Amino acid sequence: MIEPVIESVRSLVTAAIDAIEASQSPLLVGHVNPDVDAVGSMQALARAGPGGRAAAVLPTTELNPKVRFLLELAGGVRLADAERIAAGDLVVVLDTAGVNRVGIEGGWEAVAGRTIVNIDHHVTNTGFGHINWVDSGAGSTSELVDRLIRTAGWVLDRPAASLLYAGMYADTAAFSLPGAGAESFETAARLIRSGADPALIGQRLLRSHRAEDFNLLRAVYRNTRLTEDGLIAYCVLSHEEIAAAGCSPADIDDQVSVPRSLSGIRMAVLFSEAEPGVVRINLRGEGGTSVLGLAEHFGGGGHPYSAGVRIRGPLDEVVRRVMARARGYLAAS
Repeated sequence: MIEPVIESVRSLVTAAIDAIEASQSPLLVGHVNPDVDAVGSMQALARAGPGGRAAAVLPTTELNPKVRFLLELAGGVRLADAERIAAGDLVVVLDTAGVNRVGIEGGWEAVAGRTIVNIDHHVTNTGFGHINWVDSGAGSTSELVDRLIRTAGWVLDRPAASLLYAGMYADTAAFSLPGAGAESFETAARLIRSGADPALIGQRLLRSHRAEDFNLLRAVYRNTRLTEDGLIAYCVLSHEEIAAAGCSPADIDDQVSVPRSLSGIRMAVLFSEAEPGVVRINLRGEGGTSVLGLAEHFGGGGHPYSAGVRIRGPLDEVVRRVMARARGYLAAS
């Protein structure tokens, strides 16, 4: 039973390589509000892909500082403007579970009629591409892109190696999550030998807080609460509190790690008001507790131990609904 699965993966990787090499104007697209893994895999593939023909599509909205660092690291990667987006003959969608999350102006409808290569590691991926290489056992999409580049025999330069290492590092919480297996560490070692700079990446992703970031963390610590049974740690940030810290919703990244750090919990939840009436919810599971089912109940998705969703409605009402469901979800699990 093992060998046919391996052959199937090989066929998918080969098909993805063939499609990219045959394309004259490939577009690389991530998910809305792209994180380090999405941007790292996009930028690395743009650098390594054949002929430098690929262009990365990034949002026109404000980007998280960690993502802006990756753009500096990527150097001369071609970014797609409106003309290039219109001319793209192939769309490689990376780190994106479903069509509702495709991060391009106009959304899925802007690219739905083109050939789609779907490369992802989310267990909830819907298989929306013509070529769907989805490996939910991988710790990050960057790990898959490394495999793609090596299989194709494309040149992986020092910046591309650092971009992929950054994506892996961020999506596995510094290689500490269940998705970071032996292959992840082997890939990381290979990337370092190819020129990835783990010291720089660790500094810029973990130790480069601005004063505004500290202000936001103060609010996160101040607002973190435990449920009566001590099983759920949660924090609520209003749009006004985020702005008062000198930050924007784009600065909400991994602050859920604060409630997640409390001992004995099974679930951590961060509610942040992206704009008045729109609440972003980051969910994390501990002690073998999957949070994916909870996210899916509200129309979200992600991974078993790391998921999220956006819900429209007043902040207090959204918190009440989600926390009530979370309590029941844990009681039933």
